[in-house]
Amino acid sequence: MRLRFLWIGKTKDLQLAELEQKYLKRISHYFPAEVCVAPELKKERPAQAIAQFDREAKSVARRIGASDYVIVLDQRGREFSSEEMAAFFESLASRAMGQVTFVVGGHLGVPEQIRRMAQFTWSLTRLTLPHEIARVVLLEQVYRSISIIRNLPYHK
Repeated sequence: MRLRFLWIGKTKDLQLAELEQKYLKRISHYFPAEVCVAPELKKERPAQAIAQFDREAKSVARRIGASDYVIVLDQRGREFSSEEMAAFFESLASRAMGQVTFVVGGHLGVPEQIRRMAQFTWSLTRLTLPHEIARVVLLEQVYRSISIIRNLPYHK
């Protein structure tokens, strides 16, 4: 199983970008993993936000493979404990999924077109998180799931 973490726009905060790389490296010891960035379009006039959101949706959709198992992160999705997430993650691995793609939206959120492509919607929390922080939390929780499955001391 390959893991792809897909988000809109580069992580601008250098400390958060370092944390992303730290967890991606840890994950990569157990599963092939990559971050894929769809360009964040320039914020223009508020009246153009809908058109911008549509263009971002098309850019994200082009980066999702037809056979990908897509997990969209959204506060309206299902919440898990760490142990429940590990069990869900283990079930994906046991089903011999080719690629699992996690999608985190940009400052405008996740486009509806992308939500419809998802096989699963996951909520990290009901709180609204800045998208750059949600990325780090996602990577950390995926690594935590791996550590629970593999009985590594990280989760303890």
